Amino acid sequence: MIKRKILPYILFSIVNLQMFFSPNLSFGVSAGSFRDAFQIRRDSLIHFYVNARHVGLDEIAAKLRMGVNVDSALAHLSHLMDNPRGDMFWMYPFIGAYLYGQDNIPDSLKQKARNVWRTYTPYRGDTENHWTMYYTSLYLAAQTWPGEDGSQWYNGKSSEENLKDGEGWLTFWMKTTTTIGQGEFDSPGYGAVYLAPMFLLHEFAKDPVMKKKAGMMIDYLLADFAVEYLKGNFCGGHSRDYPETVVSPTTTAMTAFGYLFFGDAPFIPRGETLFAAMSSYKLPEIIYRIATDRSQPYVDTETKRVRSKMRHDTVKNPPVYKCTYMTADYALGSLQGGILQPIQQHTWDVTWVSKKVHNTLFSIHPYYSGYELGMFFPEEEKLMVDAVIASNKPSYNTEDKWVGSSPYEQTFQDHNAIIVLYSIKPGSNYEHVDGFFTKDFDERIVDGSGWIFCREGNVYIAYYPLRPYEWSEEGIDFRLRSHDLKNGCIVEVSSRHETGSFDEFKSAILKTKIDYRKFDKDLTLRYTTRSGDKMQFTFGGKRILNGKPVDFKSYKLFSGPYLQAEVGSEMLKMAYKGQYRVLDFKNATVETNAKDE
Repeated sequence: MIKRKILPYILFSIVNLQMFFSPNLSFGVSAGSFRDAFQIRRDSLIHFYVNARHVGLDEIAAKLRMGVNVDSALAHLSHLMDNPRGDMFWMYPFIGAYLYGQDNIPDSLKQKARNVWRTYTPYRGDTENHWTMYYTSLYLAAQTWPGEDGSQWYNGKSSEENLKDGEGWLTFWMKTTTTIGQGEFDSPGYGAVYLAPMFLLHEFAKDPVMKKKAGMMIDYLLADFAVEYLKGNFCGGHSRDYPETVVSPTTTAMTAFGYLFFGDAPFIPRGETLFAAMSSYKLPEIIYRIATDRSQPYVDTETKRVRSKMRHDTVKNPPVYKCTYMTADYALGSLQGGILQPIQQHTWDVTWVSKKVHNTLFSIHPYYSGYELGMFFPEEEKLMVDAVIASNKPSYNTEDKWVGSSPYEQTFQDHNAIIVLYSIKPGSNYEHVDGFFTKDFDERIVDGSGWIFCREGNVYIAYYPLRPYEWSEEGIDFRLRSHDLKNGCIVEVSSRHETGSFDEFKSAILKTKIDYRKFDKDLTLRYTTRSGDKMQFTFGGKRILNGKPVDFKSYKLFSGPYLQAEVGSEMLKMAYKGQYRVLDFKNATVETNAKDE
């Protein structure tokens, strides 16, 4: 007989393998089986944490919630309260473990937990995700222990004041996100620590309006993820990514949410998804369909915002313009370029469906400076580079890094083609452009045409470097490095389903037209794509498509077949095959024609 605690692992393995290796299986999944498959994955994730050998706050939350090994969990909880650390990263899993486990926590330990919020002073942090975690935790703690004066809280404020502070930030963040976009937008890593606090808020907020808005924010964030999601990959441009995950797109924290909610991603146990799995939140089926139906290619454009600037600009939150072209086999996505987020910006990439790990291609100018950091941080600029390196970002000033922004990089994308231009100031750190070419390619062909042709499975990529370059072999990649200051590349992507054979793709690319004869003088490139579209791009100047200037200012908050939202609207409309779901944050209402919602 199969033991009960082993059964979920077997069931989730069957479902997960079917979904991962059957690209179109999800298109015909019934609502019932969609819910049933989620329940299996949900149970598997919870049981993973219940049976985990390591015991931290996540494992304690699972054990107390499920009533398994309660005495051991309580002993570990008591021990962790003796020396709390981790600031807001401690606050939300701690209050989550407490609230999920409160029925199994004795009064003496509850009093100890209450006392921690008086004696331990957590750092509030300085980023959008820090504040979301911090104020969600403070809000939930304040409503858990109401009516107490400032002497009982680490910050000297009463329960009511702390509750009001938490509500104030959360309301502000929700309004900002739904009017001009997130500053830490579409992050494969940090997206998870926006979602986790919202699941706790949705589960435990006593105020019905806050509870509802938290559920709406989960919908909003997951829909934003879904439209750029491709089988575990969070595609396109990102505000923040890490060196390890930018080259391995299916190893991120958001991949774990892809596994839990969409089912076609690798199993990655994450504490953030545990709180999602233990919640009563019910994923709207329309979001599941948006995330998994890739039967038709589409273009999605979005407007986000630059993180609040402190120096070197007259605009506090300039807009970020995103474009993503999504197909069943690959996605090409980009930001417009420039400094949009310090340290960890990822401006553009091609990402494709693969059983391999390093399924992406992109280029970067590995820029760093106190000037960039001074835009966003208040400290003395001369000291900031060393401070960033010391604060767990050791690659920031290295010339071989794979993440980062540059004021000397700009992009122009149209569907499956992109032009990336660089105009690097002499004396900058550093004076070269790098391209990431994974060793997971089945073919990488360099011929006399100037094009570099790559193939992995059924996905084809053509990369045209504008200037001479050299190759260097590294552990997981071949690095293309070009030292010309006025530089760039053209990239077109296709697949067997769109083009036929790899040879047919190469032949079509060789017939395209490229004109950059005066690039040294005017920084202008003209390119006619395989489909006959004429792209003209001047660094620092206009982007012209088929004779018409591209106006980024016309971009909506979301525009595409699945998501629509106007800048400033506080609304989001989801649409899929006659179904719709409208989130109205101004009035805290949800309108839908789905029968099971």
